Amino acid sequence: MKKILCITFLMLSISLFSCKKLLDQPPKSQLAASEFWKTSDDAKAGIAGIYDGIQDMFSSQYIYWGDGRTDNFTYHPTYNDALPLALNVLTPTTNGSDWTLIYATIGRANFAIKYIPLIEGIDPVLSKDLQAQALGIRAYCYFWLIRLWGNVPVWTEPYEDLTTDPYKAVTPAADVVKNVILPDLLKAYDLSDHTAAVVWNLNSGGIAAMLMDVYMYNHDYNNALLWCDNLFKLNRYSLESTANWKNNFIAPTNTKENIWSLNWDFTVDGGNKTSEEIGAGNTNSDFAVDPALWTYFTTTTTDIRGAQSVDFKVNNHDKILKYYAPNLDKNGNQIYPNSPQANLFFPLYRLADIFLMRAEALNRTGDMVNALLYLNMVHTRAGLPAYQASDFANADAMLYGSPVNTNGILRERQLELFCEAKRWFDLQRNDIIITIMDPQIKIRQTLRGIPATGFGDPRKIFWPIDQDVLNANTKLTQNPPY
Repeated sequence: MKKILCITFLMLSISLFSCKKLLDQPPKSQLAASEFWKTSDDAKAGIAGIYDGIQDMFSSQYIYWGDGRTDNFTYHPTYNDALPLALNVLTPTTNGSDWTLIYATIGRANFAIKYIPLIEGIDPVLSKDLQAQALGIRAYCYFWLIRLWGNVPVWTEPYEDLTTDPYKAVTPAADVVKNVILPDLLKAYDLSDHTAAVVWNLNSGGIAAMLMDVYMYNHDYNNALLWCDNLFKLNRYSLESTANWKNNFIAPTNTKENIWSLNWDFTVDGGNKTSEEIGAGNTNSDFAVDPALWTYFTTTTTDIRGAQSVDFKVNNHDKILKYYAPNLDKNGNQIYPNSPQANLFFPLYRLADIFLMRAEALNRTGDMVNALLYLNMVHTRAGLPAYQASDFANADAMLYGSPVNTNGILRERQLELFCEAKRWFDLQRNDIIITIMDPQIKIRQTLRGIPATGFGDPRKIFWPIDQDVLNANTKLTQNPPY
């Protein structure tokens, strides 16, 4: 049904695009908005189009943006599609450098934000909640943009007038957070229907989770804890049991742990293309599990997450089980769907993520006792013995691990949230991308017989801007040092 509504939405061209190269800005409307945003069905169709945009964003880039450049994955031993990410040699033509689909989603959200409040006769609660979803998703898109590219163009109005300059220069990332992301999210939370709890929709729980995430990015730990408290006050979420941990990824509607998940149905949405990157029956994966993480998963058999996340039987270490229900052949080998039939339900926010961010925030504010409490909730759920206070000599050891105990909050996040598009941003938020990735990249370079130069220029933390986007927007300049 969602896809039908989205098709209607696109046919009306409230945010239709026809040329990939022009998608560095919100596309022009082909039908006056005054002819569309008339009824509650129009509003629902518009919101469906926004969710369709998120599907498009993450169908092909979920791994590239979130895990592909980290110590979770390396390049496939035979196929080199992931090599630029693994060696940090990105270019303006590397897969993942194009922000087109994110801006297309923002463009759709801008129409909804402007026109849903003007619809007469719509139920006020529904109207506010739909506005909240549009505002929240616009903020979500900008949050991804600034973390991946740094300073980016900002559009907060739909592009409807051909006399409007279609090009924009970039806005500093800090200003995007202050003037767009946080105001959008705070307004969205106030507008949202706090009784709505559909996991596929950005409800009040998802908005609170995102606010916590943004404040963590800003190192504003007190506000992060405040929004974590607001999430808890909804009395809606609880950790899944150890036995049913897999429900988070194969049955999001059957667990109280998921806060916001990506909906997917290949019969209406087509196959999720991320399957081609991490595990499909008809293709070779782009990525392989990094050797160090592979060793942990395969040797720490008490941790239930390894065998349910990674296929230990595949020699190339390139099949990720996490998003697939068990489906074994007569020899006990997992049968993977072909990419056109792949359903992957990505958890955009779930409670384990929140508990570990809370542990990080508490640790940062000097409360190691309660930080340990939340760390252990996730750690013991995985089947592992609880950490003791004596395991961590100080706050740094609890966060980063230590030579005596390599585990800590960030390591727990790596294991728990493996392949959930979190690892890169965890490293970024804590300013340890180069600390973690420089030695990893040197190992990979040595194995390929090339000079072990490591991560390289620290400005390469951000992605280059896609060449087609640069060609289309005359006010953009390439991110240095690309």
